Amino acid sequence: MELYIEASGNLPVHVQLREQIRFLILNRELAPGSRLPPARQLAGFLHVNRNTVQRAYRELAREGLVECRQGRGCVVTAAVGTSSSRPTTQLLQQIDSLLAEAQAIGMGPSELAALVLGRACRRSRCRVPATLAFVECEPSIAQAVACVIQERLRVPVQPLVLRDLRAASGGIEAALRDVPVVVTTFFHIQELREALAHTRKEVIALSIKPQLQNLIQVAAIPKGTRVALVCSSPSGAQELQHSLETSGITGLDAVLVGADERQRLQEALPHCPVIIVSDFVADAVRPLVLPSQQLIVLDYRTLEEAAIEFLRAVLADSVHPSS
Repeated sequence: MELYIEASGNLPVHVQLREQIRFLILNRELAPGSRLPPARQLAGFLHVNRNTVQRAYRELAREGLVECRQGRGCVVTAAVGTSSSRPTTQLLQQIDSLLAEAQAIGMGPSELAALVLGRACRRSRCRVPATLAFVECEPSIAQAVACVIQERLRVPVQPLVLRDLRAASGGIEAALRDVPVVVTTFFHIQELREALAHTRKEVIALSIKPQLQNLIQVAAIPKGTRVALVCSSPSGAQELQHSLETSGITGLDAVLVGADERQRLQEALPHCPVIIVSDFVADAVRPLVLPSQQLIVLDYRTLEEAAIEFLRAVLADSVHPSS
């Protein structure tokens, strides 16, 4: 049984694993009665978490493709592998052609799978969870991105502010207990995943179109450089600093300023060779930037199309794990 996991792919690892095993079963490469490798053994071979393998096995069992019993492992059932469920040669050839086209433009297998699943979900008008939360450090950012996601996916999105979640009774985990899917940006994904590590909650980081380029710019700033971090408020600037440090960008001599502190903004900016601002305050800051200064604008509102389709696929999977 040959399996491949794309660690940095767009689909969750358990989904990649589940779909590959499902294909092997439906294509009769795993015959009825075949025993799947023990979860611990397969996890070690693929260098993934054992719970990830167990989750894939459980979802296959719910579909009736395998039967799992305590102490006996998982066995492919005799009820599958019929000619009606087996992929046709023509369909497999079309899939191979699509894979070749995707490879030609630099798209990986899991990214293509996410797009296909998202497209299929849209065509079939599948249900999505009633609650989706978008978490960010600034209320304006949380609200704006939540509106974008809600408009694109036609699903209710609850904007949440990270500092409010931290201050909640019981912390982040308690505050998000009733939210099935949590979405954030790459700035905050590590903190949220750590806070929700003991749950089975989906925690997804959406890429924002120009964000990677901006992070590269920020990461290239020499340590010790005096940098102004400007957001809507001083607390937002503090959150931005925390986000950068969480992303591994440390050693900057940061000056934290809120765009609402007009006098302090005018006094602080001339002494900072680099100015990093959120796109929500960029227009207010630009007139104060000197030609000799570097302005880096972090765009929080332009979501990549692939990110939207990936989220659509994950939402579909969270409601219909067997699809």
